[in-house]
Amino acid sequence: MEKVCAMGGVIFSTEKPGRSICQLREAGIGGIMFDFGLFVSPEWVFQERGKKEGEREMDPARMQKCFDKASDAFDAHDFLPSIARLPFVSPGTEIRDTGLNRLVLEIDTACIRACERMGIREIIVQPLFTGIERDDLWEANRAFFLALSDTCEKEETRILLINQCRSQSGRLSRGICSDGVQAARWVDALNREAGQERFGFCLDMGICNLCRQDIQGMVLSLGSRIRGVILTENDGEHMARLLPFTSAYMRQSTMDWLGLIRGLRRTGFDGFLILETTDTTVAFSPLLQPSLVAVYSALLDYFALQIGIENDLKKYEKIVLFGAGNMCRNYMKCYGEKYPPLFTCDNNPKLWGSRFEGLEVKNPEELRHLPGDWGVIICNMFYREIEAQLRSMGIENIGYFNDEYMPSFYFDRLKRDVEDEEEA
Repeated sequence: MEKVCAMGGVIFSTEKPGRSICQLREAGIGGIMFDFGLFVSPEWVFQERGKKEGEREMDPARMQKCFDKASDAFDAHDFLPSIARLPFVSPGTEIRDTGLNRLVLEIDTACIRACERMGIREIIVQPLFTGIERDDLWEANRAFFLALSDTCEKEETRILLINQCRSQSGRLSRGICSDGVQAARWVDALNREAGQERFGFCLDMGICNLCRQDIQGMVLSLGSRIRGVILTENDGEHMARLLPFTSAYMRQSTMDWLGLIRGLRRTGFDGFLILETTDTTVAFSPLLQPSLVAVYSALLDYFALQIGIENDLKKYEKIVLFGAGNMCRNYMKCYGEKYPPLFTCDNNPKLWGSRFEGLEVKNPEELRHLPGDWGVIICNMFYREIEAQLRSMGIENIGYFNDEYMPSFYFDRLKRDVEDEEEA
């Protein structure tokens, strides 16, 4: 999985992009989503150009100049983005003139060319919706996306459709591509007409929540077509871009992260995780904002761990576990038959030589003798400490298990002496 932050959702200065890039790097964040919407807005261009003798064309050279500075900074710091989002039209726009859609095509065409010059391979594009009758949405978007496909010069460039909401009398409801089955049909039909796998999908979790969707069902409907997921949170009523797990009620997040994680696990997702937190970030004082970057990095690592659990298990010829406690029990309940481990080990010497959940418990030193194609799956909450221990032993094939989002688990917890727990 590629873990990136949305450029508009972190402390990113378009005037001094180098400083922002360094902050991300220092926090361990390896990528960013280039957001063209920071440099150009279709509605603004439409309205401004319309004031000048009806001209509504976008000057590509002018737009290129707008984001060249940021692009040069990425290049100078060897931090080139591999995914981008093109400018969006807001769901509540009142412009009904289809000239806006022609302008969007011009802007998006210029942006795609810029993306390919920068080496960006995944491009998120908003479907057209303004001034189009519902029965005509597919045909209008079919022509639009195929025109963008013709713009692409590189075979590896992918255009990602994204789910949308629409505004009705000030209330947000389901819009284009918010139905997983329909969105999958659109992607497949466009790929057939393009004659290659040119199109995919980006799932925006914030939009899913606003539209009250069955997120796991949508993920499963789209399957491997999902190449990116925008991780953001809101209260289900208002459009917002909040840090995951911060919109909470009764000590629980209002978002269905459980449905997302379970769905992505089942589909074997291995694409872009995109963290977008604009509203949370700007609510903090500029003096505090740099401290948030470490939290962004930890959140991306957390989602990658949770979603990638089953992918880790599939990678290795054989596996052993590290840990002989509650998490090991839940591993055996959920994956013991599908991915049976040969044994487990534990740092508590009192457990060595015993059997736990049908597995022999061994001294971790035994792991030094594992064949190179075997993997060690950590079943313990002290992931970083145990990973450091394993790497110090020369072990590189390390995976992770966590039982927070399992389909079933043991509610009764093992009870051991405090001394035993500390040693374990």
